[in-house]
Formats: sequence, structure tokens, C-alpha cells
Amino acid sequence: MKRYSPTAAQQALMEILAEVRDGQETVVVTPMDGHETDSIVFITKQDWDVLQAAKAQGPETYLGEVGLG
Repeated sequence: MKRYSPTAAQQALMEILAEVRDGQETVVVTPMDGHETDSIVFITKQDWDVLQAAKAQGPETYLGEVGLG
């Protein structure tokens, strides 16, 4: 998993998009203050669709059976 500050993510946006799209990397952008709860995770549309479908099936599936690359 790669981690970026907002400034570094802005500078590397095209690289981040390519890494996520190609399934090579999970990318997290964490604010400079380090609060993990305010972080953002880049995922593909395909992964988003999987999460949404699992969420619609119920909490057990959403929390227990979804695995992302």
C-alpha cells in the first residue's frame, strides 16, 4: 500500500491513477495532520461496484466476504 500526503498525491496524480487502474497498488492519501479517519482511498470503479453490490446484500457480506486486490 502506498501512502501520500495531499500535496504529494496532487503532484503524482497521473501515476496514482495508473497504479490503481492496473491493480498494482492500493493508494491512501492521509492529511498532513496524520488523522487516519480523514484519509481517502483510491479504488477502481470495478472495486467500487463490488463493494456496492456486497453492501446491498447485507452487512455480513459487506464486512466479511469482500476482498479487494
